[in-house]
Amino acid sequence: MGLNCCAQVSYFAKESISDDKLELFKKTTTLFTLQYKDYAELEKFDEAIKKSWTITPYKIIKPQELASYNTLENYSFFYFDAYSEKIDETSKANIVYVLKLATPSKKPKEKEEFALATVTLFADMYTNMQVNTMDEQSGSKKAKKSRLLNDLFNASIFHNWSPGFLAGYLKQINDGLTSEKNRSLEFEFYNKVRLPQLSTQTLYVPEYIKNSFNTIRGEGAVSNYDATTIQEPYTYKLKFSNYDELDSLILDKSTPIKYVIYTQRGSDKIISIYDSRDNQIIYQKFSPNTLNFEMNDLSSIQKLIKTIK
Repeated sequence: MGLNCCAQVSYFAKESISDDKLELFKKTTTLFTLQYKDYAELEKFDEAIKKSWTITPYKIIKPQELASYNTLENYSFFYFDAYSEKIDETSKANIVYVLKLATPSKKPKEKEEFALATVTLFADMYTNMQVNTMDEQSGSKKAKKSRLLNDLFNASIFHNWSPGFLAGYLKQINDGLTSEKNRSLEFEFYNKVRLPQLSTQTLYVPEYIKNSFNTIRGEGAVSNYDATTIQEPYTYKLKFSNYDELDSLILDKSTPIKYVIYTQRGSDKIISIYDSRDNQIIYQKFSPNTLNFEMNDLSSIQKLIKTIK
């Protein structure tokens, strides 16, 4: 199955995966792999997984251990992957944390892989370039893929990745697969009860979002900023926080917060707001060919809140 569905968090069920495959998945142990630098925070990542993942038993392994499970049944896998797709002659890099189920193939010693869910990652420019130029690189397809995976696990920077963020992503996937629903790229949503609470509560903003205000725009991307229709500034409470502070607050059940995650996917952007009380999304907007996070994005959220209060 191709990864043709790359929302910030996507999951595939009845429309894409057969009932018997879903039942088979639920009987597996899910193996989580992380970037090598993440193992220094293994306890935090384990805490994040434990907080949200109930659909299967799980185990965290090192990337190099994946090969030893290739011939074994009853396992599903979370790992980093990437692919490029062409849309209107423009290459678009998709960097994902993907959940796959592997089942025996009709061909000897081979397995069929089924993608059950993806988390779209906001990677650094070098990683995006590597993905988009894979076809032009020298070497066999297998060698190029090996180099790419080596970069993803060792060198790539994922701005929207941390133990706390992972807890929110996994909650969406866990609940989606449990209820056997699908979520696609264009998923947009707001919670009419929880979103208006931001009129009196603080919205936490990861510090990496600050940098996006100065990001060079990709080809074909446009701004959602219109000087002729400048919106009122966001006047509710905001707090810019680093990863450590956000992880601590998100993983501590006694300090529920609402926080933004901003994802670039090629020339698209996805803005999500999570509530760490139960790691649910309370707002999401997908904007194709509109790259940078801008103040108007926050202003639009405030404007929406005022209409539903």
